[in-house]
Amino acid sequence: MSQSAEQTKPRAAQLDRRSFLKTVGGGALALPWLACSGAKAPAGSVVIVGAGLAGVTTALLLEERGIEVTLVEARDRVGGRVYTMDDVPGKPDAGGPVLAASYERLLKIAKALGAPVQPMKNFETSELEYINGQHVIAADWAASAANKLKGAERQILPGLLLGYYTGQNLTLEDGYAWAAAKHADLDIPLDQFLLRQGASPEAMRLMDVASNNNGLATTSALWGLREAQRRRDTKVRGMMESPGGNSRIPEKFAASVKGPIHKGSPVTKISSGQGGVEVACANGAVYKGDYCVVTVPFSVLRGIALDPPFEGPQKEAVEQIPYTAITQYFMVPKRSFWDDDRLPPLMWTDTPIERIFPQRDPDGRLMSLTCWIDGANAIRLDAMPEPDQIAFVLSELARIRPSTKDNVEVARIVSWSREPYSKGAYANFHPGQVTRLKPVMAKPWQRLHFAGEHTAFTSPGMEGALESAERVTDEIVARMSS
Repeated sequence: MSQSAEQTKPRAAQLDRRSFLKTVGGGALALPWLACSGAKAPAGSVVIVGAGLAGVTTALLLEERGIEVTLVEARDRVGGRVYTMDDVPGKPDAGGPVLAASYERLLKIAKALGAPVQPMKNFETSELEYINGQHVIAADWAASAANKLKGAERQILPGLLLGYYTGQNLTLEDGYAWAAAKHADLDIPLDQFLLRQGASPEAMRLMDVASNNNGLATTSALWGLREAQRRRDTKVRGMMESPGGNSRIPEKFAASVKGPIHKGSPVTKISSGQGGVEVACANGAVYKGDYCVVTVPFSVLRGIALDPPFEGPQKEAVEQIPYTAITQYFMVPKRSFWDDDRLPPLMWTDTPIERIFPQRDPDGRLMSLTCWIDGANAIRLDAMPEPDQIAFVLSELARIRPSTKDNVEVARIVSWSREPYSKGAYANFHPGQVTRLKPVMAKPWQRLHFAGEHTAFTSPGMEGALESAERVTDEIVARMSS
């Protein structure tokens, strides 16, 4: 590994993860398999802000090291952005829908705790593209008149174009390299990078429809390259799921935490002094500890008063790191419209409603549909009253697929940007922010330490939450032991 990439790693992240995973795989009394190393810490206490997957995993790891924990959670549930729609047929996941077989930490801890996880059943044998006003079955895309792509692009489905162009000649040495100073020349707008790679105007248009960020022009190419590297591993190793929804995983983790979990307690202020920390909540409660681990997104943290306040690049990161806008419409079919028009229920479109994902039961019966919209389209819809959003989504769906007219109703809406305790689906980066801000995002501040997917380097989503929990546990233990 190059020197610059190695210097990018947090100290704790340079530990032997293979030893950690090997230990996790064993079965012993209590939960000793959770610890990153066997040493106990001196007696101490930690207040953890946020009972999402990062928070509850950090609690388990710290307790195994002999540290007393208290979790403070704003919502009335655990799991954070891992969120199963239990009241929607088929129980689709609004947050945390991706559980890859490459998520080694999560899968091994889940197994040890008895959280059920199994290979995902894929019932979708085809996809319907709606591009340039035409219906095209995925298998017919390359030769379709609706396909305005150029050259080798014509063989690539619209939803795979971004991965195609960011995955070409991928030169990042490892999972840390995307944030290394040596790659600062790639911390440029993603659209500029894609044009350099030879993307045609039509490819650029399609990639900006459902890019999983807030727009190609406002996203760093390094973030896109990081995602390409992660997708490659996920594709090779496949997907997993938790029966009944992925919320069952953080719920099982939380049930194993010994310390209290105070739900319905939004944090308003965190004070750090020589004697410890105080975490004040909107309900008047105050929780004290030796240290505090903050796992909430920076989009939420910027609304919590800190004493003393952040300084320098860390202050800039907390205040300015963007979060991806994602809005989902969970729809229940009144009849099998896909049988009427004989088209696949899975859809990718170049319209404002972007993508439609079927949710099926274990026997393959279609129970509900998720209309998944991100970026600029989500932001525009979020600005509308909910009844107007529903009317727009249903009318647009009926326009591009007439068989759905009066045959679908919206059961739930989830806007991650409007959700007060997430304010976005996940962190991404503007051009210039990766090499300048990513290295300081997880840096301890006074008696505050940080975890969550936004602080992870090598792992995405739920696995990133566990990566951060592993790192922050080692930070706390080392500090208490010094």
